[in-house]
Amino acid sequence: MGLIKIKNIIAGAAAALASSVGIMDCYPLVPAIFAVYLLWNNKTILFYIGLFTGMGYFMSFQTMTKYLFIIVVSFIGIRFYSWINKRCSGSAAAVITALTTCAMGISAEMTGSVDKIQIILSIAESAVIFGTVVITDRGLKYIEFMGKSEKSTSKSLLPDKEEAFAASVGGLAKMIAKAGCEVEQGKSDHTAKLESEITGRMCACCEGCVICWNDNRQSMSQKIVDLINAVKERRDKKEIIEEVYVDNCPYYEKMVDAATDAFLRLELNEAWYRRLKENRQVIAKQLDAMAVLMEDWVNNEKCVDGHRKMKITKIYVEAKETGFTVEEVHIYENADGYAIIKADIYTKWDGGLPVGAFIKAVSSATGMAWRAAKDTKALITSICTPVTLYEDTTYYALSGIATKKKTGSSVSGDSFGMFELDSGIYNVCLSDGMGSGKRANDESNLVVDLLEKFLEAGFKKSEAIDMMNSAMVLSGEGDSFSTVDFAAIDLYSGVAEIIKIGAAVSFVKRNRKVEVIQCDSLPVGYDAEQKINPVKTKLENGEFLVMVTDGVLEYLHVKNPVEKLCEIVADAGSDNAGVISQDILDRVLLMTGGYAMDDMTVITIGVWEK
Repeated sequence: MGLIKIKNIIAGAAAALASSVGIMDCYPLVPAIFAVYLLWNNKTILFYIGLFTGMGYFMSFQTMTKYLFIIVVSFIGIRFYSWINKRCSGSAAAVITALTTCAMGISAEMTGSVDKIQIILSIAESAVIFGTVVITDRGLKYIEFMGKSEKSTSKSLLPDKEEAFAASVGGLAKMIAKAGCEVEQGKSDHTAKLESEITGRMCACCEGCVICWNDNRQSMSQKIVDLINAVKERRDKKEIIEEVYVDNCPYYEKMVDAATDAFLRLELNEAWYRRLKENRQVIAKQLDAMAVLMEDWVNNEKCVDGHRKMKITKIYVEAKETGFTVEEVHIYENADGYAIIKADIYTKWDGGLPVGAFIKAVSSATGMAWRAAKDTKALITSICTPVTLYEDTTYYALSGIATKKKTGSSVSGDSFGMFELDSGIYNVCLSDGMGSGKRANDESNLVVDLLEKFLEAGFKKSEAIDMMNSAMVLSGEGDSFSTVDFAAIDLYSGVAEIIKIGAAVSFVKRNRKVEVIQCDSLPVGYDAEQKINPVKTKLENGEFLVMVTDGVLEYLHVKNPVEKLCEIVADAGSDNAGVISQDILDRVLLMTGGYAMDDMTVITIGVWEK
């Protein structure tokens, strides 16, 4: 309350002081300070007391009447402008007040003999009023918001507890991976196990055991080992019996049966051990990826408020000029050095204001282009709303798709997805399920959906693909695999990172020149330890990336399908990604007689500068 009273007293004193500044019977500071008072929406009787007291003391009755009329007209003009536009900036208030003063001065002169000096004086007074309103309003805003930006404390993206949780998850991943290694190291020798089981079952209850083992222990042991080796070599049971590895044994045939059963059982157990170890490694890898993700959440964005105080103040000022009230604003830099602004804003105007107006204000304050996060509300109302803005990208990408399902199939086994992340990465995923029809479609659609969800959650490309591959391995569908053709295009730099897992070749179209991108690997879900080898290429303005499924290549019926498809891509002359995709598919179908032996999908992504 004390601070408010001080402000009110200062406002009254300033009004009285403005009334005392007169030059040639002109008092430009009176309408100027009144306009600023209206902009700041203060309600104090002290201002009016100071203003009218000063005017009555320092002005003649005629001059006082003139400036009271200017004040009334300016008040109506500013309020009407605010009602029409839902806001009134300092510049708009300055224009209204200056024009009102100029019109009043000139019209007064026109009623009598025209005095050019008085007309010039009225214009000069209006100019002084305009400059005073703009400078005073901006100055007060900078003073107010500079203090606010100094007091503003940067928000931590995640609490310390979640950073500790990331470390604990990483430790858990190491423990699980280590347990898998211990299972492997703890395995005993196969032959010794089998020998012990066979002799325990067959020899221990035989009357001739003492004769066989006491006199010929070493020889007898070697004979059983030879029998076990024959079983391990998967030789025919009849052949093993005829070889008579253990002579003079009345239970030899039963011994062969016991050795075969024991080996099959041991082999089955080992298969389960391998599966257990693999699953442990998969789970450990997934936990490790989660730990890395959480660490990235903590460390990926660095608050730089301390080095951007003037920009933060300008954001407060420009936002207020536009009609927004900013509760708090912070500037961050991500790992790549690109800026991010996070602000809590609202507006007092009925019906709200579009978020685009706030973006425009921030661009004016920072001198940079910005874009809103994907889930940002389009309309800002009186409810305080968090808004995140990202430094705008250099390029934008547009995609076009052409597809044809296998002739006679009910649904295509190919699935695809295109989506841009807030990080400025445009992602394209194309998956070809094994075979065709609904089952293949379900598998490929699952791959695309998982990859999209992992990337949107914040996983890095390699980690997202590892997680998705691990999930497919854990699903246990050993006879069902899908390919992955993935491209991540950095819209800041134009660099495309392409990852292929069992996928067909891709092409980069640079006018008439075509670059082939190829990488050999197994399909997704086949091997949990599969190595990923990404390929990077730079896309310039107006260049295209063309991705296809193997159905497009495999049935061209030419000696070199890749070379032929290169020619087809090079001949596609449109600048429209959708037209290029359809043109490529149509020309391929001409070569197959319109018959699709497999599902066909062509995706073209074009990159253009903004």
